[in-house]
Amino acid sequence: MKTWQKLAIGSASLVLASSLLVACSSKDSSSSTSSSKTIKLWVPTGAKESYAAIVKKFEADSDYDVKVIESEDPKAQEKIKKDPSTAADVFSLPHDQLGQLVESGTIQEIPEQYTKEITDTVTEQALAGAQYKGKTYAFPFGIESQVLYYNKSKLSAEDVKSYETITSKATFGAKFKQMNAYATAPLFLSVGDTLFGENGEDAKGTNWGNEAGVSVLKWIADQKNNKGFVNLDDNNVMSKFGDGSVASFESGPWDFSAAQKAVGKDNLGVAVYPKINIGGNDVQQKAFLGVKLYAVNQAPAKGDTKRIAASYKLASYLTNKESQENQFKYEGRNIIPSNKEVQASEAVQSNDLAKAVITMGSSSDYTTVMPKLSQMATFWTESAAILSDTYNGKIKESDYLAKLQQFDKDLAAAK
Repeated sequence: MKTWQKLAIGSASLVLASSLLVACSSKDSSSSTSSSKTIKLWVPTGAKESYAAIVKKFEADSDYDVKVIESEDPKAQEKIKKDPSTAADVFSLPHDQLGQLVESGTIQEIPEQYTKEITDTVTEQALAGAQYKGKTYAFPFGIESQVLYYNKSKLSAEDVKSYETITSKATFGAKFKQMNAYATAPLFLSVGDTLFGENGEDAKGTNWGNEAGVSVLKWIADQKNNKGFVNLDDNNVMSKFGDGSVASFESGPWDFSAAQKAVGKDNLGVAVYPKINIGGNDVQQKAFLGVKLYAVNQAPAKGDTKRIAASYKLASYLTNKESQENQFKYEGRNIIPSNKEVQASEAVQSNDLAKAVITMGSSSDYTTVMPKLSQMATFWTESAAILSDTYNGKIKESDYLAKLQQFDKDLAAAK
């Protein structure tokens, strides 16, 4: 993405003159001018300082001020839809909320110049996350995928290429009694089943009710008898990893620091997901891919086309090459870039976590872009129930197929 280098509008003398005019105007006039020349920006929690430089640059390159507010990404859709007119002009969000925001008319297709810019600079998977029904609605600035964390003192880089090798030589831990569908449900995608169709946008396109799907449930149930498998819960992942009772587990970049602390920097290994044997077939285990986005909400501008155009320009600044480099390097952020050029940089390629996430997010061989449909709310609830009930022995093997076929029907009927 281009690094914007535009000159500030007007000379220093004009800026000074403008300031004097504002100072001499009435209080009401000053308030109105300030309001119309201010863009409200919601950035992820803990990210405000990391965006200070790029925001300052945008302000210098435009005649708009930016009011930066930290906001929880997972609640973006809820907060924007509640009252779009008082929400942010530009906001960050996880890509799986995109479909509902588009369907509700809250956000619109972005201008063509930015669509081309995004298409030319981000990865194919990241672009898919920013699109809905073939149109681009947002600006990608990062990708997120789970990876395999392992203890190098117990497993080698060669060992972790296969789940069977991992669990025969050491141990693998996961939350199966209280199933995390985000982590485990992609096993169905690993065996060739689809979730909401090939592109994740067909509400009736889920096909888990087949023999491949049954083989996944059999595999999950069999883990109770796997001596190398350790069931975990939310409270003991790092303690089990740290004391050596678990030699490997799968999680995302958010757990990197804790994992490093648990086993020590020199002992922590990071790798792509292993191959896994399900139903007698060796398949590449897949994960969901998440794409971090910025989108524009036109409602606060109340038809002010200049403010709307400036909002799209700000979203472009926040996601350009320079900003993505900063978001990756800035302490405490570590956002894995979606920009292809930044991904290829030495700083990124020399980082084991970044390389693993980028490989996972490089193709559909390793990840599936998480669907954006509103029916995902039903998916999370029902898939977690089936997966946990299978592991806990609450569903008989003879009922696996019927359960999955009903699951497919429930998703197709969900709104």
